[in-house]
Amino acid sequence: MAEEDEELPEPPTAYTLTTETGEKTCSQGFTGKGTAAYTTGDVYEGLFENGVRQGAGFYKYRKGDVFEGSFENNLKTGLGRLTYKKGGFYHGYFKGGKREGEGTFSYANGDIYSGFWQGDKRQGKGTYAFSKTKYAYNGDWKDGQIQQGTWQLTDGTKFVGNFQNQKPLGDGIWQTAKGTIVEGAYLQQVLPIDKAPPAKAGETPATTTKTYWSTTTLVAVEE
Repeated sequence: MAEEDEELPEPPTAYTLTTETGEKTCSQGFTGKGTAAYTTGDVYEGLFENGVRQGAGFYKYRKGDVFEGSFENNLKTGLGRLTYKKGGFYHGYFKGGKREGEGTFSYANGDIYSGFWQGDKRQGKGTYAFSKTKYAYNGDWKDGQIQQGTWQLTDGTKFVGNFQNQKPLGDGIWQTAKGTIVEGAYLQQVLPIDKAPPAKAGETPATTTKTYWSTTTLVAVEE
């Protein structure tokens, strides 16, 4: 049976908290270690303080994702690891239940981002390495996308400049492994995808972004 067709276990019809002294029907006022089974099908095993998840714990979601780390006021916080059933993991810092601070995300397709996060999005300094091409983006990120930095190819060639929509934009420099420098600029053109189905009312039509490079200066390395 395909993974996406796998039947999930039926969630319990009532909340239970199992502790060293027995089973409870609510966590209100409880402090100590226990295992909570939620009506969503999720399970938490770890520390509680005055009824909320507080401290080290292990949280398994009904769909199979697993978090191991620490909690504050029921939310993931501090250093932890979130492993996804469909592949990949995040190991790094959380704040208020979201990825925040330094961390590494290994995606299901093999790509890896290592750097800083804010509100579950790539934000700040970071490097994104592509599994298939071995290319890498290294630089400053905002709202999950690279803004400025380097596009490194496997042969040592690299582009240094600005980015938009994950593609180079504006003035920049290409430099080969031997040191040849090509200065110029990228233009972007957003085009509709002809084969895409028509957008529904209120939705944005599907588009693709093409880039065009214009050379202004070439400085070759003398042999």
